Order: sequence, then C-alpha cells, then structure tokens
Amino acid sequence: MTPNAVKRLGQVVKRVDMSYDDFVNHWLNVHAPLCKKLPNLLRYSVNLVDRQRFPEFGYHGFSELWYESEEVMNASFASPEGKILLADLPNFTQSIYPIISHEYQQIWP
Repeated sequence: MTPNAVKRLGQVVKRVDMSYDDFVNHWLNVHAPLCKKLPNLLRYSVNLVDRQRFPEFGYHGFSELWYESEEVMNASFASPEGKILLADLPNFTQSIYPIISHEYQQIWP
C-alpha cells in the first residue's frame, strides 16, 4: 500500500516567558501566514491543545503540513520561504519536536 501523503507534525511548547494568548496570537496571525507561503504545501493545520483538559500532555499544540513526498517537503523547507518560517519559531516556541509520518487515508472526504 502506498501512502497518500507525507505529513510533518510539529509538536510545539510555547515560550515560558509568553502568555498563552500571546502564543496563540503569534502562531495564528504571524507564523501561520508565513507557513501558508511554503512552496508545494498541500494542506496545513494548527491544532491547539486545551491544557486545562489535558494537563499531562507535554505540548501546547501541533501543526500538520502535508506534502506529496519527503523530497518535495525537504525542498519546501530549504526554500527562502522555509528559512523565514523556521527563523520565526523562537519568537513563540520554547521547543518544537517535528516528526514525519506517512499518511494512509482510510475515510476521507
């Protein structure tokens, strides 16, 4: 079975000196518009975690970036837009733990 897409999941911890509201504002209103400029990006989502409901979860949120292949994804992050995006991460994150997954869609619109 061939995967439908390659997905980069970025698990994010907010900066310790930043309020949660400022973290969310930066991610959604500064970082997300930069991410949407990445070449060949198929889909993008930001997922915020309700830490009051899930206090043991070690991250404040995670992003999902879909690409056709790992080669296309790597080229996207190596592009000028990718470099700008990655340079913005310290402006709102304490740490980010990216993983690459291969998606096998089961039920999909």
